[in-house]
Amino acid sequence: MPGALDGVRILDLSWGIAGPLGVLLLAEQGADVVKVEPPGGDPFRAYSGYHVWNRSRRSVTVDLKAPEGLEAFGRLAATADVLVESFRPGVADRLGIGYEELHDRLPRLVYCSVPAYPPGHRLAGRPGYDALVQAASGQQWEQPGWRMGPIFLHMPMPSMGAVFLVPAGIVAALFARERTGRGQHVQTSLLQGAFAYTTQIWQQVEKAKAPFHDLMGKSYPPGIHQQFVFECADGEWVHTSVMSGLTPTKSQDEILGLPDAPDPFTFMAMAPEEREEINRRRREAYRRHDRDALVKELQAHHHAVEAIVPMEEAFRHPQLVANGMVAEVDDPVLGPTTQVGVPINLLGTPGAIRGPQPAAGQHNAEIWGELGYSPSDVTAFTGGER
Repeated sequence: MPGALDGVRILDLSWGIAGPLGVLLLAEQGADVVKVEPPGGDPFRAYSGYHVWNRSRRSVTVDLKAPEGLEAFGRLAATADVLVESFRPGVADRLGIGYEELHDRLPRLVYCSVPAYPPGHRLAGRPGYDALVQAASGQQWEQPGWRMGPIFLHMPMPSMGAVFLVPAGIVAALFARERTGRGQHVQTSLLQGAFAYTTQIWQQVEKAKAPFHDLMGKSYPPGIHQQFVFECADGEWVHTSVMSGLTPTKSQDEILGLPDAPDPFTFMAMAPEEREEINRRRREAYRRHDRDALVKELQAHHHAVEAIVPMEEAFRHPQLVANGMVAEVDDPVLGPTTQVGVPINLLGTPGAIRGPQPAAGQHNAEIWGELGYSPSDVTAFTGGER
């Protein structure tokens, strides 16, 4: 069955996380994605995540700095609906594949740029990647941690925010093209990806009241939610929550067998040393309970709680497997792998994984041959790769 984007061709010239993973969301809804790589392949290929982010597409190599390579790329671009690139602003122009150059010749092409910083930003000309954008966007100051001061975010938040901006912008531009007949320049960045997560109303910390500092202080343990992680019997763990949307019929502490404990909102407003003494008694009580039995009883009394399980246990869950959220992909380098499935479900035009990450230039003969190039031509502009 054809996917929702069947017939749409995307040229993926992006590196890193945001571009490749954002394009993946479109590839597995039916788009024909051609990854365009320099001779020798994308320099990020050694990164383990690439085995997932670059699946469901074909690969060609081309030397864009060689005249014959640039000419071949122009012929390939004429077959595309979308181009995605993640160069620093100005680099694509210097290569001769910038938006203005291609739009003049290919007015229907949707051209998506996803650099670290948007054009016009004071840092736009600098090399940038996720950790530096974290630093420049204020996100490292926002992360509570084990000490005072900024904390590195292990989740690549700027990139993961941009992951969703890339396909949203592309699909919007394709929809607009149906009305206007013309493509356009879709611009986003890792910086805007970070800001996409910053959707709460900020308050200046120095003007906040004392309880705010107690709850959000950058001290160990990092943040209020850490205090709701408990070890049960036999080394198993649970995470409880202060809000379930329902009125508990029996308090957490009653279920644990602890008398005279405060309700959750009173607990959150208590002094840190008082909270720690209550948590000490709770930790001791949790370790006396079987995890699964305790989860069942807490849920029966309207408490929000879940068992904390390792990733391999989550990936083995039969419901996730049956729903296609977990998939087995035979990677040519790694062999059989367990990967996340297609994360968007369209019942009328279901998406699908269309193969593992291709080798660099794996489809040179196939794709360049369709454009009329001979094997010797291909060798000339791909650095000898066929």
